[in-house]
Amino acid sequence: MTGTTAADPVQADTTAAAGSAKADAAATQPPAKANTSSAKGLAIAAIVLALGLTAGLYWHGHNQAVAQAEQLNRLQAELAQQQGALQAARTEQEARLKDLLNSQNTTAEQLDGLSRKVLDLDSKRPNDWMLAEAEYLVRMAGRKMWLEQDVVAAAMMLANADERLAALNDPSLIPIRQALAEDIAGIKSVQKVDREGLVIKLNNINEQVDRLQLAGVIMARAEEPDFTLSGDIGDWQENLKKSWASFSDNFVTVRRRDGNVEALLSPQQHWYLSENLKGKLLQAQLAVYREQQEVYDSALAQSRQWLQDYFADDSVRQFMLEQIEQLSGQQIDVDYPEQFTAQDRLQQLLDDRLQRLLTGL
Repeated sequence: MTGTTAADPVQADTTAAAGSAKADAAATQPPAKANTSSAKGLAIAAIVLALGLTAGLYWHGHNQAVAQAEQLNRLQAELAQQQGALQAARTEQEARLKDLLNSQNTTAEQLDGLSRKVLDLDSKRPNDWMLAEAEYLVRMAGRKMWLEQDVVAAAMMLANADERLAALNDPSLIPIRQALAEDIAGIKSVQKVDREGLVIKLNNINEQVDRLQLAGVIMARAEEPDFTLSGDIGDWQENLKKSWASFSDNFVTVRRRDGNVEALLSPQQHWYLSENLKGKLLQAQLAVYREQQEVYDSALAQSRQWLQDYFADDSVRQFMLEQIEQLSGQQIDVDYPEQFTAQDRLQQLLDDRLQRLLTGL
């Protein structure tokens, strides 16, 4: 009985505690379910958002990959086209190079054959080179005479050409040698003009221009009248005339002078006149080298006229006039032969031999 009574309070406490715990659990159980639902919703939303982002990224990457693939295909197509064009051009260039090499080889063979033939003909006809040299000398003689007016050098060249023909000892060349002799005689008959001497003399005259003096107006000095009165009463008329002349001399003076009176030139006009005179003399010098006879004569005539009209008659002017007078009679233009007779004949002979040479090839 005692034992049963002691156990009841403990059991009662345990029962009470268990009941209290159940009551607390029952009170807290509904909030836990609410939190679980919210977490599930957030998780689902996150999953949906992640799936959406993943799908968007995949779609963007897919489109970009497709675009890059299309661009790559285009680039590959263009590259293939360019490679094809390059290959075609290379093939064409190789074909052309091959043709050129073949043509070059053919030309080299032809030149080699021609060289052998020319050497063979040269050994058989060595005189043709001397003929060509003679023709060259004749052409150079023409240039010396017509371009440089060097008659002496032209005659020497023609003589050298004749020596080349004489060394050949060929009777068929006698007509050409006769033509050369006529050409040499024609050159030697050309009037020789000492152009350097004429130019030197004209230059000496030109250097005297600055020493010239202008011609001024020189009035003759009138004689002083004698107004002395005579002491003789019988000379009263003469004394009266002298008195009247002495009186009127203070009012009017009349002097007579025969000859032309040239106006005086100012210093500036004097300088211009001197420079113009120098220019005329220089023009005459240039005319000597250019063989302009009319220009030469006109320049000397004008120089002579200016010297006579404007400059004082002194030793300088007299010297210049004498020199100009001597030079005025000079012939400065020369009649050269229009052509050399031997030149055409030599050229024709060389052409004929060259034609036969080419025909033989």
